Amino acid sequence: MKVEVCTWKACKSRFSSYIVDRIKNDKIKFNLKNVEVNTCPCTGNCKIGPSIIVDGEVKTHIDPVKASNIVQGKPEKKKKKPYKKK
Repeated sequence: MKVEVCTWKACKSRFSSYIVDRIKNDKIKFNLKNVEVNTCPCTGNCKIGPSIIVDGEVKTHIDPVKASNIVQGKPEKKKKKPYKKK
């Protein structure tokens, strides 16, 4: 699995460096030999960052916990739709 974390201005201001650290720590902690972590230039998703690219697929609104779950292969939680009173 190749993971690239955007570390340009907008994503960096939203602490993308913590995402890089979390993935690197998970790689060691969980012995994830198939994970390659790199930083990358701007992905063009500045308004909805931090963003990461996982095997060519861009993922946005990422925080360290979400990144950790992705790297560990845990399924992404779907957002619940708000209850609408009739």
